[in-house]
Amino acid sequence: PSKILLIRFSSIGDIVYATAAIEAISRKYPECHIHFLTLDKFSSLLENQPHLSRVIPFRTGSNERKLLKSLASSLELEGYDLVYDLHDSLRSKYLKTVMKNTRWKILRKLRIKRFLQFYLHIDLFGADYDPIQLFLKNENYSDRDLLPVLKVSSEEKFRVRKFLNQKAVDEKFIVVIPSAAWSNKIWPAGNYRNLFEEITQRNGNSIVVLGGSKDTICSEISEGIEGVINLQGETNLREAMAILSLAEKAIGSDTGLLHAAEALGTPIVLISGPTGNSTGCKVRKSGSVLIRKNLWCQPCSKSGSRPCFRSDRYCMTTISVDNIWQPLNDMSVRM
Repeated sequence: PSKILLIRFSSIGDIVYATAAIEAISRKYPECHIHFLTLDKFSSLLENQPHLSRVIPFRTGSNERKLLKSLASSLELEGYDLVYDLHDSLRSKYLKTVMKNTRWKILRKLRIKRFLQFYLHIDLFGADYDPIQLFLKNENYSDRDLLPVLKVSSEEKFRVRKFLNQKAVDEKFIVVIPSAAWSNKIWPAGNYRNLFEEITQRNGNSIVVLGGSKDTICSEISEGIEGVINLQGETNLREAMAILSLAEKAIGSDTGLLHAAEALGTPIVLISGPTGNSTGCKVRKSGSVLIRKNLWCQPCSKSGSRPCFRSDRYCMTTISVDNIWQPLNDMSVRM
């Protein structure tokens, strides 16, 4: 094939994982033009990818069917030899029905296996399950053990280092990403504050807290602690990525930005609660650490959206500060 389209509309973590497929395709077909279709709000994540010829941003709107039909028409004009649908969503299904003359391969969602795991606690995935790697294997890509990689430019790093200097952030610093799309995945705020006390007193490192403008936990865990710099709502996606690329380590729950940190080469401490390996909650590089209690009820949902049947979220609340501090202190500074 001379031109391939990859589709993954969302979210940050899943798009990060898909970068391994970009590398595998480029190695097998070095002359192939690879395009990537994703939602507009996530498209900047893929800037500076050396093997991507084009990133196609899709902006949702009130009449999405009309927008998708228009998108499908423009995509057909590209003359793709192959489309890899890595999302298997309603949007991508609609595109497939319109683009009838284009060859499609779909990464199917294993819904029955997920149901068995989440509701009956029967794990048919296995410890090494990775959907992108499995897809590449099924498509006969020999280079299928590649890891996700994101890129930021030296100019981006220079700009954010200047910004961090203005915020009195030390040269050596740790990033914390405390929030998540679902509150079930968030480690208790009091635990973060106690962890910050340990880090600032023992290591003296600056702690940079990243989050969106609505992530109120950022201010909850930062206020009044010397050496903790809360950048909640002050960075866009590319700036956050550049900050993560400069950090010594990153800590947080199973959220896309933390997986982006690892893809940028920064070792992470991943605090795992209601999600699990089958849904992407895993570390992929040596030097990173996964903290999980391995309760019988884990995992219980794909994204952490399912309410816990207990009054207390044991999978998160029983993870102590020491459970995080010790591996954080022991882990290598860089991969």
